[in-house]
Amino acid sequence: MLETGAKPRVVVIGGGISGLAAAHRLSTSGLFVTLVEKNRQLGGKVVTEHVDGFLIERGPDSFVAGKGTVIELATGLGIAPRIISSRPEYRGSYVWSRGRLHPLPEGLLLMAPSRLGPLFRSSLLSWRGKVRAAADLLVPRRQAEGDESLESFVVRRLGREVLDLIAEPLIAGIHAAEPATMSLRASFPRFLEMERKHRSLILAARAAESKPAESGSSHFASFKDGMGELTQALVKDLQGVDVRTGVHVTRLRPTGASHLLDLSDGTHLDAAGVILAAPSRDSAKLLGEASPTAAASIAEIHQVSTTAITLGYRKDQIPPLLGSGFVVPTTEARRIMGVSYLSQKWEGRVPTEEFALIRAFVRRDAEPDRLTESVMGDLADLVGITGSPKLRRVHRWEDGLHQYTLGHLERVARAEQALFEGPPLALAGAAFHGIGLNECIASGQRAADHIAAMVKPHVGTAVSY
Repeated sequence: MLETGAKPRVVVIGGGISGLAAAHRLSTSGLFVTLVEKNRQLGGKVVTEHVDGFLIERGPDSFVAGKGTVIELATGLGIAPRIISSRPEYRGSYVWSRGRLHPLPEGLLLMAPSRLGPLFRSSLLSWRGKVRAAADLLVPRRQAEGDESLESFVVRRLGREVLDLIAEPLIAGIHAAEPATMSLRASFPRFLEMERKHRSLILAARAAESKPAESGSSHFASFKDGMGELTQALVKDLQGVDVRTGVHVTRLRPTGASHLLDLSDGTHLDAAGVILAAPSRDSAKLLGEASPTAAASIAEIHQVSTTAITLGYRKDQIPPLLGSGFVVPTTEARRIMGVSYLSQKWEGRVPTEEFALIRAFVRRDAEPDRLTESVMGDLADLVGITGSPKLRRVHRWEDGLHQYTLGHLERVARAEQALFEGPPLALAGAAFHGIGLNECIASGQRAADHIAAMVKPHVGTAVSY
């Protein structure tokens, strides 16, 4: 155990990507930093496994390059040269609907078409659906105040078919959320800004496509040796941080100008500041004594379980695969909600080019029993993959994904307001202001900056990011 001397201690609770980013930022602040992670391994969901020459991601396989935060961090860690782009020859995604694969129309900004030509040539939508989507050019801005669901927004602007066949399956792979309950303002504020600024989503998408800085924001990237390179580099660069794994905080309570933390190994920590970078449910439990109001608000943030199954095949066992993968609308009533062809997206994911690596994402209510067999049955029905895989891996994250349901930002604001009294405390991570890798890292860094600013002059306040 490290000696603190006269340095104030800051404790970061949670060793996922947000907590690592916070601890890394604080490591140069002149404060004494302790990082507490209940699991034996740091990194949270950003973990890469290597099995028989296959590179397997337990969590995300990429990040959005245009947002910049991951790239800036990688540059500081000296691993920016390890960043790779997806393979251009296999770009392009599909939607499985009505018995076959349909390519997504070119020029989509997630769900908003920037060009009418590809939209009208698409086999995915009916003519009625295409005309209704194009009517976005005439639909007025929403005048009502308050939150709006993703379903309401997409149907209002682009029609029901775009929701069912494009928006819902694409967003299900990111958020695993129900469009009817999903807060657009919390999850996709960019689309509200597009409507506010341009009135029409089509006009806004067209304007973004003409600006490389904006259109590039959807470009995905990864690392040569997998996303785990990022967390490994962060852990290696935690200079002077007191890292404690396999132990968790059982109690957090304010004691005058500081916090007292009880740990599961029977030890105690006195902290001038605390960053909670844990899942919302865990954070809510720990905040019960410090702020019951904040705890109640955070406890309302939904968490759902997710499952991904990774399969490695010999290419001579499977038919040719189109593009980088496909999604499946909920209306098709399939177990699979999306499939990613990892070996076609990224270089170096298989032992040799004789193999293919496929990752299937399963709907959140899927039962674990015989899940791999069910997914393989869907793959056989949908794209004709009938061979026996050389590799099978199932990764399930219990309550591993936060959902931003209607009223999410109001809940977060109530928690922030309730935490303005007491010793310095900050909230970070995917539960609050974005579930993407860029957003999680940025939340940890901002929380670290605020805690450092609060602890050094010994000012008691709290923020949430």
